[in-house]
Amino acid sequence: MSDTAPRLTTEEFEGRVARLRAALDRAGVPVGIACGNQGLPGDVQWITGYDPHLETAAVVVSPRAVIAIGGPEGEAMFEDWAFMGSWRNVDAYEIPGQHYDGLRFATLAEVLEEAVGTMPHTVGLLSKPSVMTWEIISELQDLGIATTDNRDILSTLRYEKTELELELHRRASEVATRAMAAMIAAVAPGVTELEVAAAGDAELKRAGAYSTGFDTIVCAGDRISTIIGRASRRPIADGELVMLGVAPRWDGYTSALGRTIVAGTAGAAQRDFLAHGARALERAADTLAAGVEAREVHLAANRSLAEVGLDRYHAYGVGHGIGLSECLEERTATAVSDYRVPPGITMMLDVGLYGHPEHVGARHEDPFLVTHDGRVERLTDLPVLSG
Repeated sequence: MSDTAPRLTTEEFEGRVARLRAALDRAGVPVGIACGNQGLPGDVQWITGYDPHLETAAVVVSPRAVIAIGGPEGEAMFEDWAFMGSWRNVDAYEIPGQHYDGLRFATLAEVLEEAVGTMPHTVGLLSKPSVMTWEIISELQDLGIATTDNRDILSTLRYEKTELELELHRRASEVATRAMAAMIAAVAPGVTELEVAAAGDAELKRAGAYSTGFDTIVCAGDRISTIIGRASRRPIADGELVMLGVAPRWDGYTSALGRTIVAGTAGAAQRDFLAHGARALERAADTLAAGVEAREVHLAANRSLAEVGLDRYHAYGVGHGIGLSECLEERTATAVSDYRVPPGITMMLDVGLYGHPEHVGARHEDPFLVTHDGRVERLTDLPVLSG
């Protein structure tokens, strides 16, 4: 798979930074700062190509420079991964308790002056508050630099995918399909949840995904109620529902699949419960189209569930974002949105039922994209229901 796979290019990142600089200029922002970490790497990774690992990182963008800052253990990884920018070590982001001899550490003030040519009076914050770090905010305050909330600039640019980004999502979805098929084949009474997860993890790495958007999910029986629980050492019992989730990252771009199956012998009531959830997913998929109000996608699934009295267990919105992180992307939530689905985006449709008194719950989830000419593509051929 990897021999013919799409690959990120320097030209892709040059285009991104050019669009970001133009947007900052229109907003009157002389310099912007974005932050990223291992759980939410996207803002830093979208600008530079660097996927923060262990240490938090940030990136300063001005008309004249792109400068990534982080702990010293990130420097070599940045050089290995990044397509755009240069690196400066800052002690605020080093691993606690470590000591590094012979390294040059810069202050944020020095980085800002290098990027702008003089000390700026205002800095635009390009990441949402839950991702921006206190190290950055407090130092800006100490320097007397005002800040503006410009997260919408970067979230909009990340939401509107290039052709290459769409292709990377297609490839990640192929890997997700292979990994999920391996997990489904591994489910059997007596096998532990972790053994099932290992089958998926091995397949996604074999297929070329270097990481995951979330830890592989295998939850059986009552553990389905954890919704996003990790796999455990618990053996799976005959006749239990098993919720599965996998989210491979291909060159940083994440896709996901969610399935719920029965281990061993399935009862008629279980089959009906799963079929109702699968039918709701199909109603949502049939509704998804460029120009449709996003909330209509959610409502289509909810109406389907209401027909059989399951809407009370519908735990969250059907549509959510996908990109350089799983689920936590901006602008794609469908439950309460009135925006119209645009072309050139990636998204997930996810019907999650939880708190059911007999069956506990189930997830049915598939990846989609809308092309630049408005066509909707479902990016897996794996059946929603097994057996």
